Amino acid sequence: MPGPETPADGGTPAPAPLDRVQALANTLGADWDTDLLRTREDATGWLRAVALLPPEAGLSNSEHGALLRLRESLRDVLAAHTDGHQDATAAERLSRALADGRIIVTVNPASAIGLASAARASYSGLVAIVAVAIADSAAAGTWLRLKSCSVAGCGAAFYDDSAAATATRCAAHAAGA
Repeated sequence: MPGPETPADGGTPAPAPLDRVQALANTLGADWDTDLLRTREDATGWLRAVALLPPEAGLSNSEHGALLRLRESLRDVLAAHTDGHQDATAAERLSRALADGRIIVTVNPASAIGLASAARASYSGLVAIVAVAIADSAAAGTWLRLKSCSVAGCGAAFYDDSAAATATRCAAHAAGA
């Protein structure tokens, strides 16, 4: 089961917290028969295993559908990262999916700014984890290095650790470049 510590392509894992986003994107295999989120039960088990969902929490049918839309929109944005183009439709869909996280800005006593979820529901909390991971990674300059493999039929999310950030293939297909 791919988790944050083991990228599906065997390559370099994305740095934390982006590794969790990478793991979510990689819950769908290249053959489409491998879908770790196929059913509500499958999704719940995987989310619990990677600590995105508390052990006692589950998913409703609508939350399961929203989770699949989140993953699909995330994969579309990663494909745009790979191609080096802007995809307004994919970005809008991901923004809508992340809105379920109900993110708020926090200020600590030292006036450091952070992001947190105002949500009380488990699903909203997991979306907030993904949203904060993306925001933190964007601030760290690593978000655009998370891409999807351009090899037809692959689509694995990989972290481009090349100096110029121009890789377009996951580790499993890099040799065929």
